[in-house]
Amino acid sequence: MPSLFRLHLDGTLDKPIYDGQVPNLNFLSYVSTTAQPGWNIGDGVTLPDGSEYRHALSNGAGTIEPDQGCHFTDTGLVAITTFAVTALVGASEITVPAQTHALQAKDQLAGGYAVVFNGSADDDCTYGITGNDATAADVAFKIRLDRGVNPAVTGSSKIEVFINPFRALSQASSNVLPYAGCAVRKVASGAYYFWVKVKGPVFCSPQSGVGNDNGGIAVTWRHDGTVQKGETAIASTTATNDTNQPAGYVLAGSAAGNGPLIVLTGQ
Repeated sequence: MPSLFRLHLDGTLDKPIYDGQVPNLNFLSYVSTTAQPGWNIGDGVTLPDGSEYRHALSNGAGTIEPDQGCHFTDTGLVAITTFAVTALVGASEITVPAQTHALQAKDQLAGGYAVVFNGSADDDCTYGITGNDATAADVAFKIRLDRGVNPAVTGSSKIEVFINPFRALSQASSNVLPYAGCAVRKVASGAYYFWVKVKGPVFCSPQSGVGNDNGGIAVTWRHDGTVQKGETAIASTTATNDTNQPAGYVLAGSAAGNGPLIVLTGQ
C-alpha cells in the first residue's frame, strides 16, 4: 500500500533522506525498468516547501519529458458487475466476480480503489485496495481493502475496480485524460519506474501569455502537456482589478453578514 512521508527540516518520519538539516533527494532522480528498492508505486514525499512527489510507473511507448505534464491513463480495471460471493459487515477481503479484466500479479492492485454499490440503499462506498491475489485474466479473484465493508456485500451489490492510478502514467497527446504532474527526469518509454512532481514549483513549457497579465496567473493543462493561460483556456477575459488565481472558498458567512471566513487553498 502506498505511503505518504511528510518530511521536515528537523528529520523524517521513517525514511532516511535527510543528512542533518540538508535533504538528500538523489532518490528522486531514479529512472529504471527495475523497481526502486524501498518504494511502492504511489508512495509520496512532501518537502518543507510544500513540494510533493509520487513514485510512479510509465506505460505506453512514448517518452515522458520532464518539462511537460504526464497524465493518468487508467479508466478502470473491472466494469460494474454484480457480486457472486457475499461478505459480512467488517470483512476486509472480498471476491471480485468474473468479468473482463487483465491478469494481475499478487498485490499489483495495492493503491487502487474498489467502489461497492449497495443496490437500492444508495449506500455506495469507495475503499482503498491494500492487496490482491494473483489472477489470470477475466476470472474471479480476491482483493483486500483498507477497512472492512460496511454495509455488507449482498447478492444485489455491485463492484467496480480501479488500479493504482500512479501505475499507468503517459505523455501521449490527450485532452480528455487528467494530468498527474511533471516527471523529475526524462523517461524513455513504458514500464519505467520514476518520480513525478505533483505539487510545488517546477518549470513546465508555457504557451504564449502565461504569466504576462492578470489572466495568465492561473494555468491549465493542454493536450500536449504544456500549460495554457487560464483565461485563454476558458475563453473569457479577467476583469481589470482581478486576477484569475483562485484564493480559496467561503467556509462561513458572507460579505453582507458575518465574516466571511475564507479557507485559503494554497500557493
